[in-house]
Amino acid sequence: MTNPTNSADIAVPSRLGVGPMSKNAVDAAIQVAYRRKRRLMLIPSRRQVEAAEQGGGYVEGWTTESFAEYVRSRDPEGLILLCRDHGGPYQNPQERLQRYSVEQAMKSAAESYAEDIRQGFDLLHVDTSVDLDGVASLEDAIDRAVELYGQSVETARSLGRATLFEIGFEDQGSDTNDPEEFEEQVTTALERLKGAGLPLPTFIVAQTATKVMETRNVGALTIAPFAVASAVRSLVAVTRRHGIALKAHNCDYLSRDQLRFLNAAGVDALNVAPEFGVVETRAFLALLEELNLPVQRERFLEAAYDSGSWAKWMHPETTASDTDRAVIAGHYTFATEGFQALKEVAGHFAAKKGIDVDARLRDAVDRAIDHYADALPDGVSAGRDTAVAV
Repeated sequence: MTNPTNSADIAVPSRLGVGPMSKNAVDAAIQVAYRRKRRLMLIPSRRQVEAAEQGGGYVEGWTTESFAEYVRSRDPEGLILLCRDHGGPYQNPQERLQRYSVEQAMKSAAESYAEDIRQGFDLLHVDTSVDLDGVASLEDAIDRAVELYGQSVETARSLGRATLFEIGFEDQGSDTNDPEEFEEQVTTALERLKGAGLPLPTFIVAQTATKVMETRNVGALTIAPFAVASAVRSLVAVTRRHGIALKAHNCDYLSRDQLRFLNAAGVDALNVAPEFGVVETRAFLALLEELNLPVQRERFLEAAYDSGSWAKWMHPETTASDTDRAVIAGHYTFATEGFQALKEVAGHFAAKKGIDVDARLRDAVDRAIDHYADALPDGVSAGRDTAVAV
């Protein structure tokens, strides 16, 4: 068995995926990429950025097209990779709310991927782990992934796109995969893809004992890093034997030392998302306090709490206050008229003190992204060895 120690052993397009929780988060990611002269992935979920025909997303109201246009207009050197995170059936919340059948949800997911490809997305995460009410069986997850993967490859080839893929079949848990079970899962999935004449994915998502709840990481990595690193090293060896990179999800709120454990274990890339929304929310609250705007602060917290968007992040044994919940959900309100009105008031008073509100918020997110970029040496190829052949 190989014992990989760094990502230079295998070509990946980028090592860090950044959740585009807001326009400021996107701009901050671009700042970091250009300051460090390295590629970063922007990883919108279907909730955040979606095809116009499917209602767009909650981040800036962006559609897939308007999001791609915004990023490209600010990225002349092409350092930012546009990557779909958690594409797949039932990943758009409307598909569950409207009780889509499997056939309807698969059609919706295929249409979403097709729009991603039309708009030049670089990488598509095929995530078929969820069902209408709960978790999909592994057999169903693999069947659906192969179907969507094949449709997306066909679309990419018809449009002459060099599209990369990422696959995963489980929702993120707090522990690692069992290496033997992971080997069987990966082998089965790849054999199905090869049997259908499809190219290999660039990334496979593994359970790396990283899981976000509330505003902390509750994965086993934070409790037993040496044991987790040993297990992850075995998972990396599995993906390397197949010539594929391993991606870790839910890596928010990790310290530099914890990130070093993942890096030393051979993790090729990782995703961070909700933390950046919380960072921006806290920065805005701090600015409202600095400007002595308690009414606006209270209105912001009220709107964030009332959104209910904090619910999915709560620990079963939570002791979180209403304010804590509002902080978790703050970024979900950024595109609303109510928030824009509050921000306008803040901007008026901030200007008197020579403060640029967006610059203040953007720089806070920049520092948070830089924490992860700094802990992950680049040193990787931007090659597209597993891109769709056209």
